[in-house]
Amino acid sequence: MAIWTIGFSYIVILSLLILAELISVFNDIDIGIFTRDPAFTLRANPFTGFISHIGILIWSGTVSICFFTSIIIKKMGDTKISQFLFFSGLFILLLLLDDLFMFHEEYFYMFFHVPEKGVYLGYLILSIIYTLKFRSLLAKTEYAILLIACGFFALSMGLDWFLETFNTIFEDGFKLFGITTLCIYFTRTCLTQLRLLKGVDI
Repeated sequence: MAIWTIGFSYIVILSLLILAELISVFNDIDIGIFTRDPAFTLRANPFTGFISHIGILIWSGTVSICFFTSIIIKKMGDTKISQFLFFSGLFILLLLLDDLFMFHEEYFYMFFHVPEKGVYLGYLILSIIYTLKFRSLLAKTEYAILLIACGFFALSMGLDWFLETFNTIFEDGFKLFGITTLCIYFTRTCLTQLRLLKGVDI
């Protein structure tokens, strides 16, 4: 089993490297644009994007916790909670990729002609569908923490929408508080579910 996991991981990484090389060759782009650190490539201050990078790390931790716990719970036979955590991880992964590659600012409009506010509206619709689908499970968790996270995200998006000249420390700061609070919520939720399944003190 380990050899298959390692092999699959290497295939994915190799595919990414080949894809980057092909794009580099056919578009006459230096391969270093794809592989090097942005601050190094742009000769920017090494602290460029520091807060944003911290947010990405926390996003990644939250996704990993959700997926890992989902797999464990599924093996124990509780498919409903497993699905809840899997789709939670999937949704957070989407937000992570958007935050990392700025999909909502550039690519959604470039390829699909969807403006930034349209992307936010799409995320809101997905959030409503997610809440309705898992409302009974959410009600059994510490959902107040989740609501606090949503409040921070709403403040961040509100500043981005209506006060574009506002100091970015507030917009990005509220987003970081939201990301951190979301991580706390799912960490505590996953620990609670693992305790219930295993019957041990984790």
